[in-house]
Amino acid sequence: MALLAIAVLATAAGMRGYAGFATWAATASDDVLAQLGVRFRRPSEKTFRAVLSRLDPADLNARMGSYFTAHVASSDPSGLVPIALDGKMLRGALRAKATATHLVSVFAHRARLVLGQLAVAEKSNEIPCVCALLTLLPGSLRWLVTVDAMHTQVVTAKLICATLKSHYLMIVKSNQAKILARITALPWAEVPAAATDDSRGHGRVETRTLQIITAARGIGFPYAKQIIRITRERLITATDQRSVEVVYAICSLPFEHARPTAIMTWMRQHCRIENSLHWIRDVTFDEDRQRAHTGNGAQVLATLRNTAINLHRLNGADNIAEACRITALTRFDRQPPPRPPQSTIPQLTSLLINNAGALALTHNLRSTSAARGIGWCGLSPARASSVNKWVSPAGSL
Repeated sequence: MALLAIAVLATAAGMRGYAGFATWAATASDDVLAQLGVRFRRPSEKTFRAVLSRLDPADLNARMGSYFTAHVASSDPSGLVPIALDGKMLRGALRAKATATHLVSVFAHRARLVLGQLAVAEKSNEIPCVCALLTLLPGSLRWLVTVDAMHTQVVTAKLICATLKSHYLMIVKSNQAKILARITALPWAEVPAAATDDSRGHGRVETRTLQIITAARGIGFPYAKQIIRITRERLITATDQRSVEVVYAICSLPFEHARPTAIMTWMRQHCRIENSLHWIRDVTFDEDRQRAHTGNGAQVLATLRNTAINLHRLNGADNIAEACRITALTRFDRQPPPRPPQSTIPQLTSLLINNAGALALTHNLRSTSAARGIGWCGLSPARASSVNKWVSPAGSL
């Protein structure tokens, strides 16, 4: 358990792999390492690689996901919880005669927290992986699932509505050619605009116009209640270049439960999984250049990055790169240094070291594994026994 706690803290400080974890452990104080469960000598890069690459990534993700889903549930005790699902390649893990690791994540729109992650099986695609990921969501919440056109599938829609008792907002493109043809043939020229939205930034001005038609049974897609058309007009201010894009979508919520402004918000926030997760993992954590590929290392390291991002967000951070730098400068055995002017980022120290609730995350990972008799998050009992010298007795955290 000590290795996982160190790896999470090191990742939160911007460390990007096994060597970084060993450096963090080598420079941490004895008191901090004792709090994290280190009993004897400081773990090396070889130890981190040997242990973390053998963890069960699905089991680890389930435990991390349940912890952060509880935070989403507490902030959304009633109504729908909008979540986005999307995939990402770990290109750095690509090696000879193999494919890059491909992961699908579920991301809460409002809280901007990763709630789960699964790997796409070899010789498969994201569609069955998304269905498997959806089945891991707790049935106690009602979800509003937003997906891109790849996942506009009958099987996915039935799983969301019939099994999860939740709802979807799906983009429709040419992979559902018959449905798209029926939608484009509707009399959109006679439909008034239900909502408009303007935004400026990054050198462009964008205007979005939303139209809605109540879905008839003839649309041919299960549970569809509303058909949506969004027209995006974009102006690049530097070149005066203009473009128009039309996007179609279907929603399982009726009009009285999904007003035009809400649909507009959900469609815009769906992009947060790219901007607030994938982009950060690529740029702040340089994920696409990470070469870990032995065993389950690539998936486990991706989960640690998700966990670090989530913890920073729970701690109030908007700028994850800045939060990592502040954490890297923090001496956990002393008072945190003064925050930069106008910074609203509290120290991760209080969340991970001084807060028993946060440490419960790492404690839960070990105690639940021990109860199941599988050692460290899916590590075999034999392998777990060989690394017991690194951890404190169960319950010491």
